[in-house]
Amino acid sequence: MHEFEVGTEKTTSSQTRISLPRLRQVSNPKSIHGIYPYRGKISALDAAHVVAQLPPEDVLLDPFCGTGTILYEAQLRGMKAIGVDNNPLACTIARGKTAPLVPEDVLECLQAALRRAKSMATPPSMPDWPARYFHPTTAEQTMRVLQVAPIFNNYLLSAFYGAICVAARGCNNWLWTSNSIGRINRPLRKIDFYKTLERKVAKHLAYVRGGSGVQVILGDTRKIHELIPERSVGFVYTSPPYFDALDYTGYYTRLVMEIIGIDRSEVRKGLIQRYSSYRRDMKQALRAIDRVARDDALIIFVVGDKKVHGRLIRGADFFMDIAPWNDPYVVERVYSSTASGIWDQINGTRRREQILVWDRSQGA
Repeated sequence: MHEFEVGTEKTTSSQTRISLPRLRQVSNPKSIHGIYPYRGKISALDAAHVVAQLPPEDVLLDPFCGTGTILYEAQLRGMKAIGVDNNPLACTIARGKTAPLVPEDVLECLQAALRRAKSMATPPSMPDWPARYFHPTTAEQTMRVLQVAPIFNNYLLSAFYGAICVAARGCNNWLWTSNSIGRINRPLRKIDFYKTLERKVAKHLAYVRGGSGVQVILGDTRKIHELIPERSVGFVYTSPPYFDALDYTGYYTRLVMEIIGIDRSEVRKGLIQRYSSYRRDMKQALRAIDRVARDDALIIFVVGDKKVHGRLIRGADFFMDIAPWNDPYVVERVYSSTASGIWDQINGTRRREQILVWDRSQGA
């Protein structure tokens, strides 16, 4: 196949063309996507750019939807979208971004909950491990809100989880990054959790569009053909779990899971994040995806190079080797002005990101 360079992008000829934008940044600060700092999120700007190239009248599937970045951007486009993920916290946030709501009702529910939280008797103590990272007053306020959280809809739950992350960062004098925690920075600063939650709710509420066109399913993509009718999906667009076994239950998510009582070890059992079994598990997932995709489906995967055990693995080569489809169109670009680009400078690597497009209508 003929290859040619376009700036920092490398493409391989095939039938269907999907372009990638040249991005000065990978996130969109004026959006819903900052409601929670989930690890490994696909760029919202990339997702919007790709979805805009798809006809809106068909069904889009994100089989590794995480917190719903692609689902939300598809919803804005007017597409029907289905997301599947095996992480219950991620599914809650994906629903919070896309489920219909009435803003006035959300704000009224929040204020009623905060009144109850402030007036209740002393709440249960925060579990020991996350409590180390919080000022005692902030920890108590957080646990008070947790007691009234059962009345929250998915949007308020998403904001609550995101506010926990912001508060933890603030308690540590804002010395952590926006998406990774660091060491405890004493003296811990007292952060008003009630105000943090109110600000979080107000900041993102205007971006929720809602509607009946998005379905988020908590389930195993390796068995997705048991969750979605076979041959029912016109587009598959996703960024699969990283094959260096990235822990999607770590960092801020571990803090939140420990606080709200999700058994992190049980969640991890169902995720495709063990390097030793990644190839087998992902191959099984791809075959299940193949069963729900129509014969004319377009399948789009965003992958990247990763350094594993000292060896750089090209994401496109890995997935082309295990996928049940052939002859993808591939666009490749280097990381720049991103966290990945910074780590490349530190490690002396030059990783790239690829988008693979398999067009089943052309015999892929």
